Amino acid sequence: MDQVLAALDAEATIALTQALIRIDSANPPGREQAVAEMLLDVARDWGLEADLQTVAEDRANVIIRLRGNGAAPSLLYCGHLDTVPIGDSAWDVDPFGGTLRDGRIFGRGASDMKSGVASMLAGMAAVKSAGIALPGDVIFAGVAGEEVDCVGSRRFLDAGGMNGVGWLVVSEPTNLDLVIGHKGAFRVEIVSHGRAAHGAMPELGINAILHMTEIIRRLQVLPLPHRSHALLTPPTVSINTISGGFRVNVVPDLCRITVDIRTLPEQDHGRIRRDILALLADLEASQPGFRATLSVIGEAAPVATAATDPLVDVALRSAARVMGKVPRTRGVNYFSDASVLQPPTDVPTVLFGPGEDELAHQVNESVPVDALVKAAGVFALMPLELFGDAAALKARAEVAHG
Repeated sequence: MDQVLAALDAEATIALTQALIRIDSANPPGREQAVAEMLLDVARDWGLEADLQTVAEDRANVIIRLRGNGAAPSLLYCGHLDTVPIGDSAWDVDPFGGTLRDGRIFGRGASDMKSGVASMLAGMAAVKSAGIALPGDVIFAGVAGEEVDCVGSRRFLDAGGMNGVGWLVVSEPTNLDLVIGHKGAFRVEIVSHGRAAHGAMPELGINAILHMTEIIRRLQVLPLPHRSHALLTPPTVSINTISGGFRVNVVPDLCRITVDIRTLPEQDHGRIRRDILALLADLEASQPGFRATLSVIGEAAPVATAATDPLVDVALRSAARVMGKVPRTRGVNYFSDASVLQPPTDVPTVLFGPGEDELAHQVNESVPVDALVKAAGVFALMPLELFGDAAALKARAEVAHG
């Protein structure tokens, strides 16, 4: 263990984080290929295998591998290469400067999650530099598009990227806490359809906005049957956009809302859709002229791993060795690329990263250098702890290799 930690290059980890921040990969539109190409070059310079995986024009994943001897399943590290846009508010620093000040690195993606990406790669490089032979591969998948639609993870999954993977770690900003569960998201658009009329004669029209107000009222009390989770808050329904009408003197014939529903493990998104359709059908039957349509515009699965899973123990032990204390175990309300990668494979999954989730997507986003270097150390030790755990290897071998 000490040999690997001694091989960790803290200065290179810091420099890589700064370099990644200096590449604008705000999504939309993405343009993650420039980030992927930088990581490709750095990984090869550090003695790791690396290849690009095309996602779309100017968009790519990067797949980096520290090869084992094939006797065990692979450990997959995953981080996304895109960020949210910088926003309209003024920053106190250059959002693409990677400024190092007062023990923190500033810039868009510093917390979410270019620091996590850099720390994962630096951890793998430390294992390589120390000359440690592993029974299984350690793979890093740097994926495009998580901030919008997880298109990179879907491409990685479709290309067979999860074949032979026994464990998944995602470097979302967790403030060095260990996250073992997160919510999913089910997002819909509802459109109410009315009939236009002159504003002076509203009785001749059907007001789509008024019908939408009733839909909203019903949605706010929509039952969401679920089994409670010790680390996650109950499911939520949030109406987040609304538009309707086009002139002050015309009865609106159209109104549109989008709804963000955050779900818990074991909740059925299909049932939620059916419940909303039943709500709309009831309104149509009871209110003259009522008509509305429903479209699913996005969904991401909730993910949870048992606190007793060997991967959780490995992550806690690795973090305790580096940090001098056992990190807090918790859940989060946001989703991650694990929403795409975990459900089809059922692999144990945790989130761990140096970024602070309360700073993600914020003006003057930053990450503590100390947390960045500690995270790299944890990612360096996790393969040693994991592959040294014979019970965990035996438990996962059948899942990964059939």
